[in-house]
Amino acid sequence: MLYDPKYRKLYILAFINISYVYEIMGMSRCYSLMKCLLILFNIIFLCVGGGACAFAAWALWDGRASENAEGRAGLCALLAWGAVLLLGALAALAGCARGSASLLAAAFALLALSAVAEAAAAWWGAAHLPQLRHALLQRLDHTVRVDYGVLPARTSVIDSIQQGLECCGAEGPRDWQDSAWSRAQAEPEEGAPAAEARSDTLDLSVSAPTAYYWVPASCCNVELSAEECEASRRVPAASGGGAGLRSAGCGRGVVAALARAARLPLAAAAALLAAHALALLLALALCLRAHPDHRYKA
Repeated sequence: MLYDPKYRKLYILAFINISYVYEIMGMSRCYSLMKCLLILFNIIFLCVGGGACAFAAWALWDGRASENAEGRAGLCALLAWGAVLLLGALAALAGCARGSASLLAAAFALLALSAVAEAAAAWWGAAHLPQLRHALLQRLDHTVRVDYGVLPARTSVIDSIQQGLECCGAEGPRDWQDSAWSRAQAEPEEGAPAAEARSDTLDLSVSAPTAYYWVPASCCNVELSAEECEASRRVPAASGGGAGLRSAGCGRGVVAALARAARLPLAAAAALLAAHALALLLALALCLRAHPDHRYKA
């Protein structure tokens, strides 16, 4: 007979040992899988953190994107978040490679800090969405009235917006009446001294309102010829817009276009936050079992 009651205790002990071996093998496979997933997630975090640090450092060094205090503060916050994410990813990768509980604990702390920063930024953006839209419209209006014709980069941006969205001005063509660029383009009345001839130099001095104002060529409808566009750009001051000009403002179109363009980045940010949550769980599990015991009783 295969089963002998005299050896019952030996059979039970052998069954327990075999079960323990299979349990250890299963835990080892699970441990390896968790380690591979954590390495994969942190390679992604390494790329994202390095890219954020490089972009923020370039923008701060270049200076054009940080002309005001708010811009510099935002770039510094982005740089700090990218550095924390980068260090957390490096600590997690080193902890996985060396099986170090201390490195995995440090990675857990750094990744948790960056995840909290991401969640706080998402909450703040959702809570202040109307204020952000208002600030965007104010910046667009300021660019039209003050920066157009002075800063080449912003001049090109406004022209591209007006041509792409088929609009004119922030709220309409009348926005150009009070712009510095339009005052610089205005021609003197007939019989005016030659010193008052049209000049490309901006004149920001206070003067009497002109009987007409100029709008950029990007406000013209696409079906107009160059001669018709040139004639339409000279708009009477009492008129809200000239014939052949686009009458809609760019504000709402810009907000709608940015909302459409932000869908993919927002989805990527949500996926990054979800990956953060999974990476935190994996880092905690591997930290608690950084040195799995593969020994079992014979």
